[in-house]
Amino acid sequence: MNQENQSQVNRRSFVKTAVAGAGLTLVKPESVFGAPANSALTLGLIGCGGRGTHDSGQFVRITNTQVVALADPFKDRLERAKEALDKRLSERNRPLIDASRLYQGMDAYKDLLASDVDMVIITSPPYYHPLHLEAAVAAGKHIYMEKPVATDVVGAKRVMEIGQKAQGKVSLAVGFQIRFSEGYGEIVKRVQEGAIGEVVSGQVYFHAGRLDNRAREGASEGENRIRNWVFDIELSGDIIVEQNIHVIDVANWYLQSHPVKAFLTGGRKARTDVGDCWDHFMGIYWYPNGTKVDFSSSQFLKGWSDCRNRFFGTKGVADTAYSGHPQITGDNPYEHPSDDPLGNTESNKITNFFESIQSGNFINEAQQGAESTLSSILGRISAYEGREVTWDEMMASDQKYDVKIEL
Repeated sequence: MNQENQSQVNRRSFVKTAVAGAGLTLVKPESVFGAPANSALTLGLIGCGGRGTHDSGQFVRITNTQVVALADPFKDRLERAKEALDKRLSERNRPLIDASRLYQGMDAYKDLLASDVDMVIITSPPYYHPLHLEAAVAAGKHIYMEKPVATDVVGAKRVMEIGQKAQGKVSLAVGFQIRFSEGYGEIVKRVQEGAIGEVVSGQVYFHAGRLDNRAREGASEGENRIRNWVFDIELSGDIIVEQNIHVIDVANWYLQSHPVKAFLTGGRKARTDVGDCWDHFMGIYWYPNGTKVDFSSSQFLKGWSDCRNRFFGTKGVADTAYSGHPQITGDNPYEHPSDDPLGNTESNKITNFFESIQSGNFINEAQQGAESTLSSILGRISAYEGREVTWDEMMASDQKYDVKIEL
C-alpha cells in the first residue's frame, strides 16, 4: 500500500471522514405523514458521542432533515453535540435545537421517544441497542441504528423479533454502509453471477490503530464504563463485534449466507492498559458448500492499517478494500473506475433510508443486522472458549450479558 492509500485508511477508521455530497431527488407526491414529499422530517439522536453527532450531521447535510432533540447520559456530550449540529443547521438556514429538547440521563431516550420526532438515530453503546430499538418501534419512530445490533446472542435474537414487529410499519436501517458502495456492489454482483466461478476460500481482515481512551479522572466506574464503552466487552461486544463486523458483514454479502461454524483464537497482548477487550483475533469461518474464510483483526497498530475482503474462485479472484480499485482478476477481469470505494457509501445509505420513509416503501434491515452481529459473536465465542463452535450451537444458547450501571 502506498503512503497516500495508507493515509486514507488511517483517516477513515470506516466512514468517519467527510464524504462526497449527494443530491436527494424525491419523486413521490406524498410522504407517509401526509405532507409533501420534500417536507422536512424531524430527527432525534439517542447517544451523542462522535458517531451519533456525525450521523446526525450527515442527515442534515444530505437531506432536509431537522434535528430537534438529543438524549445522552452526560451534559457535556449533549452540549457538544448541540453545538456541532446547530452549526450544521445554521449553515442551511434551519432552526437550531431548542435547549429544552436536551434530555439527560440513562432513561433520557424515553423522553425523546415520547416527543413528536419522526425518526431517531440510535448510537448508544451497542449493549443498549435492543432496548432502545424496541422502545423506538413501540413509539412508531423510523430508526437508523448503528451496528452492531447487540453484544450477546439473546440481544441479537431479540432484535430479530423486534424487526418482525416493525415490518411494514416503520423503516429500520442498520449502519452497514459498505453495502451501498457502488464499487463493492459491482464486484459482489459479478461474483454472485459466477465471474470467479465457484468460491473456494476467502481472506477477510480488519487491522486498525487503537482508539482514544475517553475515561475521566475522578469519574465513577459506571460513568467511565459508558464513556469508554468501546473498550468494554459487555457494552461493545469486543472489537470483533463492534468494529470487525464491517468486513464480516461483507463476507456474508458476498456469500449470501452466514457462517455455519468458526474456530478462532486471539487475545490481549499489545493493548492491556484499558478495558477488557482483546486487541487481536484470527481464525477460520466455514460457510455453506465448504467455503472457508480466513479472518484476522487487530486494534493497536502503528504505521499501517488495512481492511479487505478477498475471495478466491475456480475462475478468478475478487478483491475489495477500503481504498484502491475494486477488481476481479482471472478469466473475467474487471476493474471498477473508482479508487475510493467508500466515498459515496454514507450518502447512498442515508438517501435510501430517507426516501423509504418519504415513499412509504419501508425498509427493514433487522434480520441482516442481527445475522452479521451473530456471525461476529460466533467468532468471539469460539475464540474465548478456544474451540470450534457451530451456528446452531450458538443459536441454541442463552448467552447474555447483564450490565448494571448506575450514574
